[in-house]
Amino acid sequence: MSLASSVMASSFLCSPAAVEIRQLMVHVYPGGIKAPDAERITVFYGRQGKPVKKPRFLPAELAHKLARKLQAKRIGTVSVL
Repeated sequence: MSLASSVMASSFLCSPAAVEIRQLMVHVYPGGIKAPDAERITVFYGRQGKPVKKPRFLPAELAHKLARKLQAKRIGTVSVL
């Protein structure tokens, strides 16, 4: 077995569907109006459910769990990308 084929074989062991990662963000509208030209502040959230400065990747299950909690607070539009 050559080096290239062994590297290819090892890359197929972990399927992309098994490890889905997402980013969690909340869009806050300070004026309270969600119009196309309105000011919008984007806040990214990390693994602990707290705001962070840069976008962080989370496991999909955790991202959706935190998104449901943030939606209940009604602080803005919640997005899971």
